[in-house]
Amino acid sequence: MMDATSSRLVDPIEGRPLSRDGEELVSAQGQRYPILAGVPRFVPAENYAQAFGEQWVRFPRTQLDSATGLTLSRDRLERCLGHPLAELSGQLVLEAGSGAGRFTELLLQSGATLDSFDYSGAVAANAANNGAHPKLCLVQADVRQMPFLREAYDLVVCLGVVQHTPDPEETLRALWSRVRPGGRLVFDHYRAKVRNYLPPPLGTAGIVYRRYFLSLPREKRFDAVKRVVDRWFPLIWKYRENYPIQFLLSRLNPVVNYYPHFGLTNRQMYYEWMLLDTHDAMTDVYKHRRTARSLRRFLGSLGAEEVNVWHGGNGVEASCRKPREVSALNRRDWS
Repeated sequence: MMDATSSRLVDPIEGRPLSRDGEELVSAQGQRYPILAGVPRFVPAENYAQAFGEQWVRFPRTQLDSATGLTLSRDRLERCLGHPLAELSGQLVLEAGSGAGRFTELLLQSGATLDSFDYSGAVAANAANNGAHPKLCLVQADVRQMPFLREAYDLVVCLGVVQHTPDPEETLRALWSRVRPGGRLVFDHYRAKVRNYLPPPLGTAGIVYRRYFLSLPREKRFDAVKRVVDRWFPLIWKYRENYPIQFLLSRLNPVVNYYPHFGLTNRQMYYEWMLLDTHDAMTDVYKHRRTARSLRRFLGSLGAEEVNVWHGGNGVEASCRKPREVSALNRRDWS
């Protein structure tokens, strides 16, 4: 958190170095940013990602490989990277949208030096899980105004985040601006499918439930989601091996069903993962979807090389590299 690694932090508006004054960071123009529980905060506590922060505080270790004894997070991260994590040793990495730190712990284990941030209060869970690591600089910040140097990172990785921001293309431009020439950007995105926009029974029940959950006061949404999951989960579990019934149930309820694909080891683990990700899917303020073609075209407009976009994981996964020689025209596009 706040140690020698924090010297890489800059003012998110001015882009200039920050100095420390007690439990605050101060810009050259006098702007002050508080340090709470060891984590610099560059955004207000109340923001559109607040529900995400609350869910990760409730489930701080549910999806960490170190807690499950499985390799679900490692497998996903290495698939998106296209190589073993060990190849990141010695690299400077920026992780955008860290949540409770399921990927943070793996990036640190790889031997990388890591700057990581989340827009939500989930940084508290990540700090508890990974904050003691000497190679981690963890802050709460907005991807649109990051307190990190431009063109500085060997790798910028952003998983499970872009689709939940107000403008995915703006988010990707901001992430791209932090990639050094020759470095890589790796991210994923929800995939655009026709059925995602259709009500049941042609589509899924989630589209109807989500409208209901978002109509509730924010402080009541988690309990409402939990009541719905608790109502449907016993049926889902009872008929987990019966595909026709599972298909029917999927048209009637909003529960994100991971059985048997994730290979979790017991009923309680499936319940927690399903509750966590159902809450995630039902209470996100922004939910954007893109096709692989549109993402490939957008990365091309940035001047990216070695563009690789494929269907997988959350929907679409992508990796690309910034050219070592960058034109002045493209530089203006990133600002």
